[in-house]
Amino acid sequence: MMELDHLLVEALLKEDRKAQFALYTKCFPVLIGIVRRFHHNHEDQVTIVNNAFMKILKHLQSFDGRHFESWIRRIVTNEIIDDYRRNKKYKDAFLCVENFTTEESYESEINEQITKEHLQSMLYTLSVPSRAVFNLHVLEGFAHKEIGEMLGISEQTSKWHVKMARKKLKELLKKENEYEDR
Repeated sequence: MMELDHLLVEALLKEDRKAQFALYTKCFPVLIGIVRRFHHNHEDQVTIVNNAFMKILKHLQSFDGRHFESWIRRIVTNEIIDDYRRNKKYKDAFLCVENFTTEESYESEINEQITKEHLQSMLYTLSVPSRAVFNLHVLEGFAHKEIGEMLGISEQTSKWHVKMARKKLKELLKKENEYEDR
């Protein structure tokens, strides 16, 4: 769990460049780890991390002193969502699915022995919208209603994207298992 030193906070509030760099160095691994789940392109990843870091610095005075890592995770997640909203190439990609219902249980669908790196590479095979919704729901813990509000899609569309993502991931795992059994 990432903690903030009181002296570092004081220096940051005085806009000390060395303190800002120290915080950036401390936050970067956490922030880039989250962004990598959403974006494949390294330049896009760094841009989002930098934008999120600027917001962290800008709003540091509003930080309540508790759960710093959770606070910065929320900021970078919101920056990712803002990037999807700003970026025109993603706008048409979110399919509108009305009256979608889920009947399948999602528990135990993905083998727990998959490494994070392997899961990340599998996630990159998903469409950008499905990967975004899957990450927000499954990995970040947002409810479908929240995702719908954040991305401007219906709750049913969010559920559809998660279902399609899980289906594709299951198919990939099945193909890998068939290949390994040969």
